[in-house]
Amino acid sequence: MKKSRIFTTVLAAGVLAGVLCGCNSLSLNLGNESDRMKNYVQGYLDLTYKGQFNDDYLQELDLTEEEAQERYDQGIQVEVEFFQNAIGIFDYPTEEITQKLTEMYKEIYSHSDYTVVSSNKMDSGNYVVEVTVRPIDIMTNFTSDDFQAIFEEVMADMGITTQEQLEAMSEEDYQKADVAYAEKVLSLVESQMANVGNGEEESFTVQIEDDGDMWTPSQDDFDAIDLAMIDYSNFGY
Repeated sequence: MKKSRIFTTVLAAGVLAGVLCGCNSLSLNLGNESDRMKNYVQGYLDLTYKGQFNDDYLQELDLTEEEAQERYDQGIQVEVEFFQNAIGIFDYPTEEITQKLTEMYKEIYSHSDYTVVSSNKMDSGNYVVEVTVRPIDIMTNFTSDDFQAIFEEVMADMGITTQEQLEAMSEEDYQKADVAYAEKVLSLVESQMANVGNGEEESFTVQIEDDGDMWTPSQDDFDAIDLAMIDYSNFGY
């Protein structure tokens, strides 16, 4: 599919998918309740963003290290696909480009800055765990206009300067252009990797509900944290 935005800037539609780690119900077999709730959220965040696996967390969810690694990898792939489809907008991402993006997001997420502050039991019997996040700022260095300019530059190098010429391109030629565009976008992002920092602190809560014999964390609350972990505001997210 050829890009229809070659000479106009159009913000990609869609919403950032929630992390794929998923939140499981907790059993009732480990330690003090309040500490367990706090440690559960800590374990979830450490696995999701840093690929670190706490033994108590793995025991709580009855996960092997291999299963935990798979969840981490799935979460990274969500971000890779989001970048490909909504930020960079790559129509023909090659295996090499996808692998570069995967390694790039592992590096980006290694800069995750979050703190599990407290765990408090409410009158309802549910727990609320407070979390603070300082969003990763790498994507604030760019805008959709920057990527649009790269795309137009690549097309101009191939003699494509009008919408009519774009539509007349063969799929083979367009695919080559798209790969060149993707490589230039990744080079631009990678040029700022040494300067990755974090923004202002934001506060979130994760509610963990008492279901009687199990505790169920709110996936919506984890998704809110996920949306804030990387600042995509320059791209409308």
